Amino acid sequence: MSSTTALPTYGGALLRYRIMAFVTGTALLLGCFVAVPLQIWGDEQAPAAIIWTAHGFLFIVYLIATLELGVRMRWNPIRLLLTMAAGTIPFLSFVAERNVHHLVVERARVESGSAPATA
Repeated sequence: MSSTTALPTYGGALLRYRIMAFVTGTALLLGCFVAVPLQIWGDEQAPAAIIWTAHGFLFIVYLIATLELGVRMRWNPIRLLLTMAAGTIPFLSFVAERNVHHLVVERARVESGSAPATA
């Protein structure tokens, strides 16, 4: 069963969040592992300026996508802030995306009645 077909209430918001988590995480990794070494050891300023500016804009879109999903899911403020902060730490946006995806799919199953609720 596709995750978006099982999620009539959260499917679009989850898809937007997942895309932005991957794109923002990738831009962050490029910044940390390509732009910073080029800037420090290669004395190349242009890649850093381009990548970090792109990450900044993408991060704002990531925050909006996370906020939309968090409001629909009625997350507590701590979960919402931690998920938002995941876009600032290398590799963590990928981990957070996986956890959020499983959380949303499980909640959709519980709400549809196809799986028993767990504590």
